[in-house]
Amino acid sequence: MIAIGVDVHKRQCTVAAQGEDGELRMLPSMENTREDWLGLLQELPPGAEIALEVSTSGYFAMSVLEEAGWRDRAHWVHTAGIDSLRKQKTDRLDARRLARKLSVADRDPLPEAWFPPPEIRELRLRARQRCWLAVLRAQVRNRVQSLLQRHGLRSGRNPFSPAGQAWLAKQSVPAATRESLEQLGRLHAFLQQEVETSESALGEAAKSIPEIARLRSIPGLGRILAAVAWSEIGDLERFASPSALVNYTGRVPSLHESGEVSVRGPITHQGSAWLRWALITGVNAALRGRSPFAQRYRKLKQRKPANVAKTAVARSLARCVYGVLKHECDYQEERWGRKLGSLVEQQA
Repeated sequence: MIAIGVDVHKRQCTVAAQGEDGELRMLPSMENTREDWLGLLQELPPGAEIALEVSTSGYFAMSVLEEAGWRDRAHWVHTAGIDSLRKQKTDRLDARRLARKLSVADRDPLPEAWFPPPEIRELRLRARQRCWLAVLRAQVRNRVQSLLQRHGLRSGRNPFSPAGQAWLAKQSVPAATRESLEQLGRLHAFLQQEVETSESALGEAAKSIPEIARLRSIPGLGRILAAVAWSEIGDLERFASPSALVNYTGRVPSLHESGEVSVRGPITHQGSAWLRWALITGVNAALRGRSPFAQRYRKLKQRKPANVAKTAVARSLARCVYGVLKHECDYQEERWGRKLGSLVEQQA
C-alpha cells in the first residue's frame, strides 16, 4: 500500500507519501480546491490510501474524495491521537506523520473519525441550522429583557406578542432604547419566520426516516430533538453497546487513575456537542411529566445537585435511545431499567 498523508488547511495542502519500500518523501503542495484534489487522485496508483485530519477543510476534502469514489480508501483522522508528545509541529511534519501512521494502520489502527454519508450530512445540517437559528432568537429575546430591566420595566407577558407590543409602546424609555427595541423586534420577527421555515424543511426530510419516528416515542424527545439526535448518531453500528453511545455523548465523568489513586472529575465533553444539547434539553422536557426520567431525577436530586442529577438522567435517556434504535421498536415504559438483551431473550 502507498500511504498518502495530507495536512489540510483552508487554502494550502501539504502532501507526503510513503511507498511500499518504506521511503517517505514529500509531494508537491497543492491548493485545497476540487480541481487540485482530482488532479492528485489521477496521479496516484490504484493501491494508494489517503489520511487527512479532522477539520472543516478536511470535511470538504473528504466530500471530494467521496464523490471521486475514494471513500473506502480515505481516512478522516483525529490528529490529537498521533504523536501528541512531539515538541515540533510543522505542516511537513504533520503530513509525514500521517503517512507514516497510515502505512502501519493494519498493526496500529488509526484514531479515525466517522464521516457521515450524504443523506445524514444533509439531515445533520438542517437540524443544526434550525437549532442555530433558535439560539439567535433566544439571544434577541435576552437582549430585549436586558434593555427593559435597565429601565426597571417588567411585564408578565411576552414582549413580542401583540399584547406585549402594545404594552411596550406605552412605556416611557429614552429614544436610543426605543430604537434598539424596534430593531430587535424586527430581527425577532425575521428569525421567527426563518425558524419556522427551517422546521418545515427538517420535518419533510425526517418523514422518510423511521428511526426519528421511533425516537419521538421517548419522553422528552419531540420532532426537533429526535431529528437532532438521529442525525448526530447516524450509524448505530458504530457503537458496540449502550455505554459506547453514552461515552460518545460526553456526559460521563472523567476518570484519572494512578496506582491506588482514582479521581473522578467533571464530564468529558467528548463527542457531539449538539447531541449533548439534545439530551439535556430532552431531559428538561421529560421532567415536566411523570415519566421514569422524572422519577429518577427527583430521587437523585435528594442527594445530588440539580445539574448533576440532570446529567445522570441524560445518560439514561441516551441508553433508551440506543435500545429503541437497536431493537427497531418504540419506547416501552414497562421496560425501564431492564437490560438490553432481555428483549432478545424473550423473542427467542
